[in-house]
Amino acid sequence: MRVFKLFFAVFINYALISLFYLFLRKTFITIVFSQFLFFLLSFINIKKEQYLSASLTPSDFLLIKETFIAAPFLLKSVVLIGITVFVIFTIYLYRKENSETRWLMIPNAILSVAILSFFISANFTNNFGQYCDSNKTALVCQYRTSLPNTRGDWVGDHLSIKHLGYTTFFFSKSVDSLNNKVFKSQNIPEDKIQAIFPENETQQNKAHPDELPNIIFIMSESHWDATKLDKSLPKNVTPNINRDQVSTLLSPSFGGGTANVEFEVLTSLNVFLNHNELLYVSKLKRPTYSLPMYLNTLGYDTTAMHNNGKYFYNRSSVYQNMGFNRFTSIENMTTAADRGKFINQAGWTNDDLIYDSIRQQLQNADQPQFIYAITVENHPMYNDDRFGANNFKIKKDVSNSSKRALNTFLSGMKRADEHYSALLKDISKMKRPTIVIFFGDHLPNLQKVYDDFGFYKSEQEKTEKKDVKFFETPLAVWSNFPIDKNQFKGTFVPAHFLAPKILEAAHIPLPPYYQFIEKVNSCYSTIHQTGVQVNKKCDLNKDELLNQYKDLNMDAINGKNFSYQILHQHS
Repeated sequence: MRVFKLFFAVFINYALISLFYLFLRKTFITIVFSQFLFFLLSFINIKKEQYLSASLTPSDFLLIKETFIAAPFLLKSVVLIGITVFVIFTIYLYRKENSETRWLMIPNAILSVAILSFFISANFTNNFGQYCDSNKTALVCQYRTSLPNTRGDWVGDHLSIKHLGYTTFFFSKSVDSLNNKVFKSQNIPEDKIQAIFPENETQQNKAHPDELPNIIFIMSESHWDATKLDKSLPKNVTPNINRDQVSTLLSPSFGGGTANVEFEVLTSLNVFLNHNELLYVSKLKRPTYSLPMYLNTLGYDTTAMHNNGKYFYNRSSVYQNMGFNRFTSIENMTTAADRGKFINQAGWTNDDLIYDSIRQQLQNADQPQFIYAITVENHPMYNDDRFGANNFKIKKDVSNSSKRALNTFLSGMKRADEHYSALLKDISKMKRPTIVIFFGDHLPNLQKVYDDFGFYKSEQEKTEKKDVKFFETPLAVWSNFPIDKNQFKGTFVPAHFLAPKILEAAHIPLPPYYQFIEKVNSCYSTIHQTGVQVNKKCDLNKDELLNQYKDLNMDAINGKNFSYQILHQHS
């Protein structure tokens, strides 16, 4: 795939250079001008990553004035002097070089327009996704995963640049922006957003920080009840988590897309209403109202944790935009020299590190702590023995590869339960009240195992996945103080409705934002790709509420972001 990504990147660079030639009609000056421009963009990106841990995107050029004010004087001077010298040098070269014959413009125009049109078409059609669903053997479909896809590449902007080169990345992001403007953006008027949060729905009296509980979310990689696959599989693999299970979480993702799950939990916005895009990568480039942002106003110290690289899913910049005080990634958990000691056979970091980081954050903390921890050691794929071979006996007559995958997955589940139990024992010794919320982000990507066990009733079910069974993971809640577990009654708890339930269970007042989310939940069990489920007991205008929720999503993700401005102003 890397080879084909490089191949496509070369084509885009060539097409852009040919496009410059159509305007300049001089070969040497075209090469000088294009390469300087590409170098300048790359240089600015390097500096932005250095100062802000975020990559340069086309929308940043709307903030030139703010950037110029914030940039260090020496950096501004060097860039301005460099641009000035280049402009003078370019004008001199342009006058010296003779224009070339017009017939050279024809092949350049054909090649440039054809290549760029192909890549723009690929972007606008999600790399020909719908076409390839029914034409999987077509030539373009064999290589579609190698086409630039900067709004859906889970590795995040930083590593996309590393794989594609900055010019290709910037071109793809520019087309993303055009795609959004043409098809997906709608500016919701400020008064419509203001109406969602009426002034009489003010926040209840804030509790004193000494009375507030620690809140710890543990989003466990691919954690799932494997007996849903087949009843012959080993039972009670996770006795401690089973003991505390209050419901199931309805995830927006199947087999991957971890960031979309945490997006829903942390913002209470909705992936389905946002076209199932990978929003951390495609859209979250500005401050967005969220659970940590609210808890900061109550006096919480807010921390995101993940024992993986800080750039995956753009988390280093996304967490800043969500208001987290810090992000503890693998880079902070251990030194680069020692990191290899914690990497398992599959290349993922053991969860010992993240659970130790949770303990360290809780120790000697004066403020109440909000920790959102994302584990990784039980990440697919499972074709290895990272936790040892044959820990579990698989009775069903399936392939050895499926037995091996299940053994690895179940062993990881068991380890997750042991980590969870050990953490609770340590927390139970602490004075401050603490609530722990444990859930799986999505079903595991078990690939052929699902087929061997007949998990899908038909090819259509396998493709469309319209049953909630494909999205339910265990949801466990533990606390060392009395909480209201009635909040979790029901068939499942959707990820986008989880946050206000946790706040109410822990006796923390709801701000206007979460009061509105609770209203939506009072009329809708879920708003999900499996269907929009209406609550029969709804005594509000359900259609108006759904439209307001859609407006909130559009405003926060694609619109003017009035919701953040209104809520931030009154927090």
